[in-house]
Amino acid sequence: MAIPIILIAVGVVSLLVGTAITLKWEEIVVSLQGKRLAILGARGVGKTRLVNFLATGSIPSEYKQTVAPEKTSSRRFQLNELDMKLKESLDVSGDKAAYAEWRELHDQADIVFYLLRADRLILGDSDVEERVKCDLKHIGDWLDSRDPRPRFFIIGTHCDLDTEFGNTLADKPGDYVDKFRKLPVVAELVGHAGGAQQAKVILGSMKTVQQTEALVYQVFQQVIS
Repeated sequence: MAIPIILIAVGVVSLLVGTAITLKWEEIVVSLQGKRLAILGARGVGKTRLVNFLATGSIPSEYKQTVAPEKTSSRRFQLNELDMKLKESLDVSGDKAAYAEWRELHDQADIVFYLLRADRLILGDSDVEERVKCDLKHIGDWLDSRDPRPRFFIIGTHCDLDTEFGNTLADKPGDYVDKFRKLPVVAELVGHAGGAQQAKVILGSMKTVQQTEALVYQVFQQVIS
């Protein structure tokens, strides 16, 4: 069964064709059928890494900052039992100067992912806190202007750099997420996005292909919940 999925991710304009083998993947693919997705976030949070994974099934060996929009051609990859094809992507900057482009992508999307450095927020990095507050103030206003609102997800990346993540995730992943959500800055972000019912929080890592795959699968599961 081939099902088309239209995707927009930080400028990613793409067409995914999936063949679902397991029931869970079938639910995910059906849920995403015809949906448009925007992935937003500052520089260095993992947007391009996620885009590359969706485009190729792999992650780049080194970080390269996105300054000017970059296009990638059609690619196909396997994610667990799901065969996916990305038609085309356009990766744009995470700088504040790109807010207008972010708004355009947001306004076309059915689902919005906002990526942030969870490890830096946990450490109380004031620069990161101020940046995500600024981002979410804008995004919150954009969300409020939409009717119906797109589904919104806050995705914390780089959790592998927090030692507590590796120690607690296997046994009590919910506890780790709950603790993160209780951070004042995260509570404020969720509030800007419309509250806990409107904004889902997901945490993970994209250090390895396996961790990236696990994060993507977790996100997709939340999309259909």
